[in-house]
Amino acid sequence: MTMQATLLMGEGHIVKTATDRAAEAIEAAEAMFADEMGATLGLTPAARVALIVKVAAAIQAAATEERARARCAG
Repeated sequence: MTMQATLLMGEGHIVKTATDRAAEAIEAAEAMFADEMGATLGLTPAARVALIVKVAAAIQAAATEERARARCAG
């Protein structure tokens, strides 16, 4: 489970928020991208992990920039 907020409902079932689901989808896409690029480029497993880290950092930076832009516009 990601670090995003979750809700406990009824019998203790965990319900994922839309943010949780979106974060998990992004994480899965990062891994798939790195696997595909790694296979195409013949990267080692360590290089694939480094690629995932770089992609994740780029996505985080873009999301942070967009949030800042939205706050200024609002």
